[in-house]
Amino acid sequence: MDRKTFNEVVHKVPHLAADGLLVIGEPEYLMKRREFVTNAMYLQETIDAVHFLQGIGKSTRFSEWQRAHCTPEGLKALVEWHVGHEVSNGAIVAAALYLGFTMGVQDGTKVYFNFLAPQVETEFAQLRTLEQIRQVARA
Repeated sequence: MDRKTFNEVVHKVPHLAADGLLVIGEPEYLMKRREFVTNAMYLQETIDAVHFLQGIGKSTRFSEWQRAHCTPEGLKALVEWHVGHEVSNGAIVAAALYLGFTMGVQDGTKVYFNFLAPQVETEFAQLRTLEQIRQVARA
């Protein structure tokens, strides 16, 4: 993904910023949107998120589990663990859209994707196991 492709993806969702979907009428909307579109850090975060998300399969329908767990907020720790640094919610959204995942929206700003649920559940289980190992190692 290059800058041009990033801009094309982001411009398809006019209320997308680093925090995720924003309400266009919010006072800080324009500033946050401009920062997301122009800051190279968010392009890099999106590229890094693409590297992880491209290994996740797609389901044909949405489930309640996906609506609850396949959100940028829900996947944030998992993506960050795989890429090794912080990744914004907006970068996760942009990466998923770039890869052709279908985005659902609840309440105007809460998004979820058709990531393959069993695969994501396995990834979550592996992350929990590694976090438990880290806690034991620190003790």
